[in-house]
Amino acid sequence: METLECDFLVIGSGIAGLTFALRCAPHGRVIIVTKSELSDSNTSYAQGGMAAAVGEDDSLLLHVEDTLIAGAGLCDPTAVQFLVRHAEDRLEWLIHIGAQFDLDEGGLSLGREGGHSRNRIVRRADQTGWEIERALTSATMNEKRIQVLDYAFCEALEMADGRCTGAIVRKKDWDTIRIVSRSTCLATGSCCQVYRFTTNPPIATGDGIGLAAAVGAKIENMEFIQFHPTTLYHRSRRGFLISEAARGEGAILRTVHGRRFMLDYDPRAELAPRDIVARAIHAETLKEGVPYVHLDMTHIPAKKIKAEFPFISETLAGLGIDVARDPIPVVPAAHYQCGGVKTDLNGQTSIEGLYAAGEVTCTGVHGANRLASNSLLEAVVFGWSAAVHAASSRAASAPGEAATPSVPVVGRGIVDGVLRRLRRTMWEGVAIVRRSRGLKHAHDAIEGIIDEVGEGSEFYVGGAEAANLIECARQIVKGALARKINVGLHYNADLGPPWGSPVQGRGAQA
Repeated sequence: METLECDFLVIGSGIAGLTFALRCAPHGRVIIVTKSELSDSNTSYAQGGMAAAVGEDDSLLLHVEDTLIAGAGLCDPTAVQFLVRHAEDRLEWLIHIGAQFDLDEGGLSLGREGGHSRNRIVRRADQTGWEIERALTSATMNEKRIQVLDYAFCEALEMADGRCTGAIVRKKDWDTIRIVSRSTCLATGSCCQVYRFTTNPPIATGDGIGLAAAVGAKIENMEFIQFHPTTLYHRSRRGFLISEAARGEGAILRTVHGRRFMLDYDPRAELAPRDIVARAIHAETLKEGVPYVHLDMTHIPAKKIKAEFPFISETLAGLGIDVARDPIPVVPAAHYQCGGVKTDLNGQTSIEGLYAAGEVTCTGVHGANRLASNSLLEAVVFGWSAAVHAASSRAASAPGEAATPSVPVVGRGIVDGVLRRLRRTMWEGVAIVRRSRGLKHAHDAIEGIIDEVGEGSEFYVGGAEAANLIECARQIVKGALARKINVGLHYNADLGPPWGSPVQGRGAQA
C-alpha cells in the first residue's frame, strides 16, 4: 500500500474544503481528496448567493434575528453571531482571490430571498456557487503546497488512541493509498441523494456522515432535511432548481387554476422561510389532486428575467417553457442537510484531530431550518475557522488503523434494488410531512436493508456510497422518531393538533 504524508488532509472539494485547504497551505503540506474532478461539488450548483449584512439599511443584528427566526428556536445563538460577524471579511477574501459578483451603481448588487428582512444576498446572476467554486479552484491549482487527488474515494478514516490520524483512500476503485495527516477535515457535503427527488448532484451521497459514524463522532439534527420549495416538475429535468431569488424578485406561487395561495399560510407570502413554503405547496397539491403548483414570473419584465436568471431561463427554454409567458410547474425536492457532524466554532468534531466544515456539519447555525443563502456563508466562515485552529495544532502525525464502516459495502448484485427501495422509503415516509407509523415503517425497512447487505462485498465506490446513504437514512429516521415536537423542517402530522397551515403548525410549537 502506498503511503503519503501531509500536515492537512481535506476530504471534499466544495467551498468549505477549498477554503480550509487554502487557509492551511501557508502552514504546511495539504492533500485534497475528491471523488470526482476538483470543481465537481454541491457548491457549483448553488444558484442563489451568499448572505452578508453589508447593505446600508442592514445590520449584523438583523441578519442574526432573521437566522434565529428561520431556525425555529433551535439555532445556537453564539454560532449564529460568529457566522454573521465574519461574513464581510470572508466575502472580501473571496473577492480578493478572484470571485466576481454582480454590481450596481452603489457597489455590490444585493438581492433578497425568503426569510430575509433586508436585501443582503451577494450573487453572480443565478450561478453564484459556480462562480465561487471557479475562483477557489483557480486559487487552489496555483498553490504549490496543495496536492489534489481527484477521482479518489475516502474508504475509511484511520484512528490511533482515540485520535484521527488520516484516511484510507481508493484511487479509481483499485489503488489503495494511506494518507497520514496531523489534521483531517471532512468537507463532503450533503446526503440528499438518499431521497427519490433531490436538487443535489449524484455525488451527494453522505460520505462524511458514514465516515464520522464509523469513528464514533457525534452526529446531531439529521432529521432536519430542507426541501427546496421550487424545483422543476418535468420528466426530463426533475429536481432542477428554480432559485429562491426568483421569489425575491417578485415571482408568485399559484395553484394550477391561477389562485395565489401563500398569503393563506404566512403574511410573508412567497418570502416566508423554506419550511413554511414547502409545506404550503405540499398542502395545495393534496387539495388540488395534482403533483405541482405554478411559479409565475410572467409579470416581471422579460429583460430583467433574462439578466437576473440567464441559466434558469436558458434551461427552461430548452424544455419549451418561456418564463416570460409561461408559468413554471414546481414541486419541493430534497435540497439541504441542516444537521450533521457536530462541531464547535473552530470546526472541531468530538474526535481529536478530526475537523468538519460545510453541509456535512451541525454547527448550530441552522437550527431546525436553514435561512436561504446562509449555506455558502457557513461553509466559508467555518472552513476558515477550522483551518486557523488546525494550523495552530502541534500534534505529530502517525499512522493508525482503519475504522470499520457502520454499514458494509453493498454488493454489486443488489445495489440498484437497495437504492430504489431506500429512496422510495425515505420519500414516502420521511419527507416534508411525516407520520409516526411511516417513520416506524422506514426504520424497519432500513434495518431490513442492512440485514440484506449482510457482511457486505469487496470494495467498490458505488457500493460504499450506497452504504453511506443507508447510514444517513438511519440517522435521519432515528432523529425523526426521537423528535417529539413539530419544529422547523420536522413535521409529524400525528404530533399535536391537526395541522391547518404551516403558520398554525409553528404557533403550536412555541
